Amino acid sequence: MTNNSLFHHSRLKLALAYAGVMGSTLLLCGYIAHIVMVKAFTRTVDRELQIFGKVFEVKLQQDLKTPGELSINTQKSLPGLCFQKQVCLPIKSESELSDLLTQGYYLRFLKPSGEVIAAIGNNPDEFPSNVYLNHSYDIRNRQGELYHLHLIPIKIKNGQLWGYLEVGRSIQKLNDYMNSLHLLLGLGIPFSMIMIGGTGWWLAGLAMQPIEKSYQQLQQFTADAAHELRTPIASLQTIVETNSIPQATQQSLQRQVTRLVTLIQDLLLLSKLESGTQAAKWQQICLNDLVTDVEEELMPMAMEKAVTLSINVAEENYCYIQGNESQIYRMLLNLVSNAIKYTAAGGQVQINLTTKDKQGIITIKDTGMGIPVADIPHIFERFYRVNADRSRNTGGSGLGLAIALAITQTHKGKLEVQSQIDQGSTFTVTLPLVATLNK
Repeated sequence: MTNNSLFHHSRLKLALAYAGVMGSTLLLCGYIAHIVMVKAFTRTVDRELQIFGKVFEVKLQQDLKTPGELSINTQKSLPGLCFQKQVCLPIKSESELSDLLTQGYYLRFLKPSGEVIAAIGNNPDEFPSNVYLNHSYDIRNRQGELYHLHLIPIKIKNGQLWGYLEVGRSIQKLNDYMNSLHLLLGLGIPFSMIMIGGTGWWLAGLAMQPIEKSYQQLQQFTADAAHELRTPIASLQTIVETNSIPQATQQSLQRQVTRLVTLIQDLLLLSKLESGTQAAKWQQICLNDLVTDVEEELMPMAMEKAVTLSINVAEENYCYIQGNESQIYRMLLNLVSNAIKYTAAGGQVQINLTTKDKQGIITIKDTGMGIPVADIPHIFERFYRVNADRSRNTGGSGLGLAIALAITQTHKGKLEVQSQIDQGSTFTVTLPLVATLNK
């Protein structure tokens, strides 16, 4: 992943996290506001209906004698009373009751079992019977209008339950208002998240500017230092080769100079890969040929260490990717040479090339010393060593795996590792294919 793409990705994650947190907060606040409003309105309506029903309860208690039956006196005292299977006529008298009924109120009498007896000014079957004796609930009438019903028990003089008075009120307007609120939240929250995301993107950019500048300066310093060291090291190499120095000393100095040259070249390459300044000479690359070339180049090294190096390539297909051939070759060279270095004599290193879901998968499996679990998350860091002794015994710049990871990410691939102590390691490179041709 290049420097620019790394900071762009981090900036995007910060902006999305900010938008997500703020959006979740707004959604939670909206939900809490909705619950509070509904509960407050329901409580208010229940109190109103309770008072409304109590007026009738006091008025009716004197005339009610038999449970579940309305006496003649009661029927006469209630204008507009309508029984089941009876044509209900409108209330002719201009009373407060008729005014309330026209404003969306509803009254009906229920037996102790919850079955409907009669209603005032409305059809008693406007709502289903309340056989479960729900105390307070919402339900729609035949026309689809939403009502809130409240159940009030009525007792006769001896304290016996006569039945129930069910009073209700239309809450369709509240329901319409809440639907409008839901629509507002449904449209407003995504819009707010987009606005917050844009603001978060801008703020994340401001916050990351000093970090990005410092990283660029550090990266530029690494590149400049590596570049400037090339000349004095080249001079030192010339001096070592041309002066009369004991052979043992000369060989030691030559090894150190070569190691410094390799280190500088690796630093320059890694700096260019991470900054995105490496020239992008991309073309179609055949992974089959690259794997074979890597095996041929490293076979002498494997034979010198008495390690068996083999490849297993799918014989029926040629796998092609789009990329920089020299970089992919360098990445495979680093991984396979590492596997050989850390595998003892008599061990094996195998390179496998397979395909799956339009992905080319290269695995480098060895039977070497393995990597401790605690070290696996750090092995792709610059100059990281599992232990100090390995660097002395195997040489190298300590940048091989960092370079391999940078090259893989530059080619939009993945580099993963699995390892067990004394059983070996398996490095898996996954790269997107552009073509697969039959041999």
